Amino acid sequence: MEKFQSYLGLDRSQQHYFLYPLIFQEYIYVL
Repeated sequence: MEKFQSYLGLDRSQQHYFLYPLIFQEYIYVL
């Protein structure tokens, strides 16, 4: 459970690293 809580704490900073590649991929796919 501690790992899950620490993951949630990192989630805010990690979200950008996770979302940007997805958005970038979608953008390239649309082109």
